[in-house]
Amino acid sequence: MDSKQLSEERDEPATGAVPVAVVTGAATGIGRACAQLFARRGFHVIGAGRTAATLDEMLTTIRTEGGEGTAVVADCSTGAGRAAVSAAVANVGGPVAAVVHAAGADLVRSFADTTQEDLDSLLDINVRAPFFLTQSLVPRLGAGAGVVFIGSISATRGRLRHSAYGASKAALIGMTANLAVELAPQVRVNCVSPGATRTGMLRAYIHDSTRDLPDDELTRIRVADSARMPLGRIALPMEVAVTVVHLALDATATTGVDVPVDVGYTAS
Repeated sequence: MDSKQLSEERDEPATGAVPVAVVTGAATGIGRACAQLFARRGFHVIGAGRTAATLDEMLTTIRTEGGEGTAVVADCSTGAGRAAVSAAVANVGGPVAAVVHAAGADLVRSFADTTQEDLDSLLDINVRAPFFLTQSLVPRLGAGAGVVFIGSISATRGRLRHSAYGASKAALIGMTANLAVELAPQVRVNCVSPGATRTGMLRAYIHDSTRDLPDDELTRIRVADSARMPLGRIALPMEVAVTVVHLALDATATTGVDVPVDVGYTAS
């Protein structure tokens, strides 16, 4: 059986029901690109996010391309937010074939200045939210479903002022390996760790991490970062999304791995 046949079997369940893909952080960036790709593959996308206006823009884009979707205004770091996503899944009714946890938060702050409140907030959004949302959705996952966490190269490659953020993303790699074993063979679990990607979060990071630096230090950092990007550029959200959707749907013999999509950063 070739990959095209595998893809077709995944996208058209025997029941005839429209398969469902759940994407958190679907309003912007990598999450939005994932939502678009799932819709193009014929999935009903349940896109969760905290801002109604940007979610509506995402949904309009999907429908303009002929896809189907449901927008859920929800903060998945809260029990109420996760319940809203689960209710939307129940309302659509189709089998859940994919779950992508693209919602996340960054924090650019020195280790010395990071507070307990800072760390708790990051863990709520980056770790507890995907952990407990996955837990609530497991009963609705179809055979062979794929769960994908969005990690970061900060989990394995040190960056200035990113100790708390890197720790939260490293937790996702551990979660990936352990859930892959616990949920097998029904569900596959993988992680994608982007490097620098053209998103709003990256723009905020650049602003927050460089605003207090003198020009000579800023130049040194830019030169060093450029040298660690063999492709000579940062990634686009859709380039990351292609790998995410592949792991969720088509990589049917792959589970428990972390895949960097970082324009060669980790190889340099």
